[in-house]
Amino acid sequence: MFWKSWAVWVIVCSASFLSAQEPTGELAQRLATLEVTHYAEAPGYSEGPTWRNGEVFFCSGGLLRVEKDRKVSKYLDLNPAGTFLRENGDILICDNKYHAILNLAADGTVGVVAEKAGDQPLNSLNDLTADAKGSIYWTDPAGSSADKPIGNIYRVNSAGQVDKIATGLAFPNGLDVDPSSQNLFVVESQTQKILKYPLPEETKPLGTPTTFFELGGAGGDGCAFDAEGNLWVADFHRKETGKGRITVVSSAGKVLAHLNIPSKVVSNITFGGADNDEIFCTTGEPPGVFHAKVRVKGFRGHPVREARIQRKLEIRAAQQH
Repeated sequence: MFWKSWAVWVIVCSASFLSAQEPTGELAQRLATLEVTHYAEAPGYSEGPTWRNGEVFFCSGGLLRVEKDRKVSKYLDLNPAGTFLRENGDILICDNKYHAILNLAADGTVGVVAEKAGDQPLNSLNDLTADAKGSIYWTDPAGSSADKPIGNIYRVNSAGQVDKIATGLAFPNGLDVDPSSQNLFVVESQTQKILKYPLPEETKPLGTPTTFFELGGAGGDGCAFDAEGNLWVADFHRKETGKGRITVVSSAGKVLAHLNIPSKVVSNITFGGADNDEIFCTTGEPPGVFHAKVRVKGFRGHPVREARIQRKLEIRAAQQH
């Protein structure tokens, strides 16, 4: 009798504990029942989305474009992993064909923003973001793991100087600067953590990070801030569901909501739509772009200076209209 009572008590307490971990606010309830659609298909694993003027650009065997009628085509013959929309409509690209940060102008021309750190060519470029001073940050996770933390973070500042500003990371992945431009948040995939770095002066390296949030699961990938300073994270894959999701974390590190995505993995996120209150996320299995009208305004990014173009590339975007 005692054993049965104890077992019931454990079950009840466990259920209460699990329930307490699940977000219960208005946003959580709304996202839990929100319709998520497969907005565009892709030829393979997809990442790095950007929404611009009704079109979505993303990375999958090249830089692809989803037009307003949802027709998908290759826009640039690159090997990109991440994109970032600038205030003037240019798109910054982490590209592993030219091993460079590229700037795609609105007229389809492509220029190199950074391709060396000192006299060393850049290695592997994953995801990128920018701050209010005009500095651009990107991750280089190549060869790193939990047992071999050799991943790096780089920055090209507003004067065009390229520096490695952090190292010793276990697969640094998605990153973003908060709306106040005070901190850089980096998803360290192999530790399932989100790290928080105070932003230093433009010529100084990053200091020691703090752990902002422990995501668990298979770790996170890309991320994006909303206008209120909450971080939306591509929660790559959850064993308990066999699918990926988007997890929304407040500035205080509290889980506000989950948005379940009907795909095995979720790689990255961008806000878009006419009111900037829609989510477009890239995925694998099935690959492509998924969409949801979340009715939360995304952070549009910091007004930044023009990128310093080191040289032009003899390539041009296809199918200009």
